[in-house]
Amino acid sequence: MVPAATHLRGYDDCNAGAGGDLPVQPAESFLALQGHRYCGFGFEAVLRGLRSLRVPAPRLAPRCMDAGDDDATPKTPVAVLPAPISYGDDAVVTVKISTSSPKKKTQPRPKDFEYDASIDATFRDMEARHEERPSADYLRDTQEGNMMMVDRAELIAKMHHFFRYYDLAPAALHRAVSYVDRFLSAKKFSYGDREARLLGAAAVFAAAKYEDQSTLWKIDADSVAEYAGCTRREAVDAERDLLTALGYSVSGPTAYTFVDHFMRNIQEDEAAVVVRSLAHHLADIALLDYRCVAFLPSAVAASAIYLATLLALGCSTAPVGGYKLEDVSDCMEAIYDMHENRSVWPGCDRMMTDWEISTQLPYCLPPPPYTLVGVQ
Repeated sequence: MVPAATHLRGYDDCNAGAGGDLPVQPAESFLALQGHRYCGFGFEAVLRGLRSLRVPAPRLAPRCMDAGDDDATPKTPVAVLPAPISYGDDAVVTVKISTSSPKKKTQPRPKDFEYDASIDATFRDMEARHEERPSADYLRDTQEGNMMMVDRAELIAKMHHFFRYYDLAPAALHRAVSYVDRFLSAKKFSYGDREARLLGAAAVFAAAKYEDQSTLWKIDADSVAEYAGCTRREAVDAERDLLTALGYSVSGPTAYTFVDHFMRNIQEDEAAVVVRSLAHHLADIALLDYRCVAFLPSAVAASAIYLATLLALGCSTAPVGGYKLEDVSDCMEAIYDMHENRSVWPGCDRMMTDWEISTQLPYCLPPPPYTLVGVQ
């Protein structure tokens, strides 16, 4: 059973007191702390100190272009997307993970395993290709301080809300975030609310079309324009600019891909359903953390599966996807830090609240497993 969590604060509550600028700290102060836990180091000050933190809006506020704009083309007002799930007491409909009478999974035939090694080798090769990888330090090297960790987290939070509102293919969010990270590694970006909305929505739209062609029944360029507060032409141009910066290389595996890949031969029983769902959720949380950009998608997936197995079944030290516990301890530590400082990261509380409402599976992370096996 998954341990019950302590009381969780609401998204609006955690942002209500997030105002006030903090003294700017040099980037070296953050880099010196990488690989360590941040509880005793004033993590909030480190995160915000890289640049004064703007107070994130508690909801998507409507915004229209100025009537005196020189561009004669009509502008679409910014869409106000309601929360995809009700957070009040008004007849909340929840979807529980099915744990009763699961459909019996057809056991793979021996011949099916002949292709496993080839598929795995292809995925590992694709994820490591230079054209598929973002720069591990693009905020400093490419953006040159114009965009900070908290800005990126706000951008991913916007993308998550846009993705949830249109109920897009589950793997689309991870692919969209990889597109954004690669785009920001290649081009300097003038960060602003409108620009962030447009880039994020265009990336989600492009990724959703790759993951599921039926997406076109749910969302189109007009949806992107409405959300970003721009014209349809600008939305189309933003998607084209994004894909051009990526060199139209859009098919690399993501952490979502690897979670399913690593668990492909596991018997689909009650425990496996919970572990898989938790692993996908923990990999989603890792999307918000800029530190996780440096890890390969397979390492993020292995970390998420380790933690999900620990939560649902107890400590497990069996290698996941060829990764030992010590191989992914840094990535797992970053996921722990996200949970310990969830009110600091824009979007983290909302992601966790969405998960707990939709699955009715609250949780709290136990002690890190790598401390139990003597990993330094």
